Amino acid sequence: MNMTNENIIVLITCVFGFCLLGFGFTNRDRNWGVVMMWVGIITMLAPIAWRLLTLFD
Repeated sequence: MNMTNENIIVLITCVFGFCLLGFGFTNRDRNWGVVMMWVGIITMLAPIAWRLLTLFD
């Protein structure tokens, strides 16, 4: 996989995580909204952790 495809995948993952954060924040008074925010946070942090792991490996 070349660098352009990796960057596009990371960008799509971050946008998806940001959308989950937005929808979860809108429905934060319900339990599934809070869960959606947590999944969004984990989705946003996953590419950062992946890049750090590949950097130090």
